Amino acid sequence: MLYRFHDLKGIGTGQLCRVFNEAFSDYVIPMQLTVSLLQQKMAGESIQLDCSAGASQGNELCGFILHGRDESCPEVLYNGGTGVVPMARGHHLVQELYEHFIPKYQQQGVKEILLEVIASNQKAIKAYKNAGFQHQRNFLCFKGEVPVKKSEFLIQKSPLPSEILLAPFADQVPSWSNSIASVRREKQHTTTWVALLEHEIVGYISVFLASRRIRQIGVRKDMRRKGIGTALMQQAAEALGNPFTLVNVDEENKGLIKFLAHIGMTQILTQYEMKRPI
Repeated sequence: MLYRFHDLKGIGTGQLCRVFNEAFSDYVIPMQLTVSLLQQKMAGESIQLDCSAGASQGNELCGFILHGRDESCPEVLYNGGTGVVPMARGHHLVQELYEHFIPKYQQQGVKEILLEVIASNQKAIKAYKNAGFQHQRNFLCFKGEVPVKKSEFLIQKSPLPSEILLAPFADQVPSWSNSIASVRREKQHTTTWVALLEHEIVGYISVFLASRRIRQIGVRKDMRRKGIGTALMQQAAEALGNPFTLVNVDEENKGLIKFLAHIGMTQILTQYEMKRPI
């Protein structure tokens, strides 16, 4: 069965959404997007259709790889979604798409491709390994309800502070979709609160509104275990309701994992971060 390989810059968002939903109709976690949600995803992850890959028969798109690229690190591509419709499976399309496009990516200065895959999705993991990807980190994903209580800390809405200010708050390198750059791209769909002490920011939380997914949360290291993180979560719960999710916590980030358990969030799945040097 012959396929035509091409980038996705000529594919309309409506068609891409329809094929995305068909490809993910039997996914290990139910996932169906509207055109609006797909557009938000593409904006947040900086999906570039001219760097994305498609496989078609005639005018029908049968498989795709959505790639994000950010001008701050143009040597990296992020695989924000790979899908093959059921009737086109079994033909190693993912491997063939990468074999076709990697020489072009190399010419564009790309040096590595990143992705996340659910640990129980063995078929996808096998396909990525066959395409040259290697396991890098384990990411834990959490969900839970946060009790609403009155805080003793001063917490207020704010634009996301500068990356230089927030860098010392972090205990891990964030995944692509939880990066500072991604949060800034999603700013019209995201709310950030900061905790202030003597006019200094000592903690912050950014939440994607449509899904109540926490993109970033951090407390200055010298101010931890004082209730600031809990107060930020409670403020978000009071404003947005429950439940919340937080995905892609590095399993080595023991402090954050302990904090999430303390406020009542439970781990719901594990993802693997995988990388393909090119």
